Amino acid sequence: MPRSRADRHAPPIHVGTSGWNYPEFEGRLYPPGLPQARRLEFYAGVFGAVELNASFYRSFPAKTWEGWARRTPPGFLWAVKVHRYLTHVRRLEVEPDSARRIWADPAPLGEKLAVALVQLPPDLPFDPDRLGRFLDLAAGGGRLALEARHSSWHAPAAWRCLEARNVAWVVADTAGRYPMSVRVTADFAYVRLHGAEGLYRGRYGDERLGAWLETIRSWGVETFCFFDNTASGDAASDALRMAELAGRRLPPPFAGT
Repeated sequence: MPRSRADRHAPPIHVGTSGWNYPEFEGRLYPPGLPQARRLEFYAGVFGAVELNASFYRSFPAKTWEGWARRTPPGFLWAVKVHRYLTHVRRLEVEPDSARRIWADPAPLGEKLAVALVQLPPDLPFDPDRLGRFLDLAAGGGRLALEARHSSWHAPAAWRCLEARNVAWVVADTAGRYPMSVRVTADFAYVRLHGAEGLYRGRYGDERLGAWLETIRSWGVETFCFFDNTASGDAASDALRMAELAGRRLPPPFAGT
């Protein structure tokens, strides 16, 4: 769906949810009774981007990626979460072959592959040498975004490392569970809204969404904004409303949600 005329010349804001295959989205996004196999097509008819969380837990064969590419329309964008082996097992100390898979595995998405998301464990402190080695291997294949939860990452030294390689700092709201810093370190920005009341829960509502939208617009760069408050389906409701506030023309059933 195109953006409204008023926002046509502003940097795009890509709004979506962290995954699409949630039964909790039924009645909020999906009509009752919609077969699970048709959820992706329905989702892609409403939103222009999705964040894939499943790739954090498992690898997928090329035919799966190819199928996802076929089932989404031209211009649809995927943000793909990097496998936990690299972030939580190897803790960024990865072999070249493993780093190459960040881009090789989802390559069948083609131009629809927009960002690779690196989410670090909360007990991994900032180490410039470790980060530098990882980015030397990983940052050349496409746009990379990094979400750090240890407090030591929330410092100018870490942001400078990201800025030097055009890696986006993920602005992540966890309702106070982990530190949050609002920072733009690349020519695009990345926002993850994990929940207004705690991780994966709590609806943001118009007032909070409006404040986030004002902040995002103040950056003046292309931004990805994904809702991860999926526990009760609130992510679908918040993403629909945020997309509309950002100027996306939603299908008639969702306008004004």
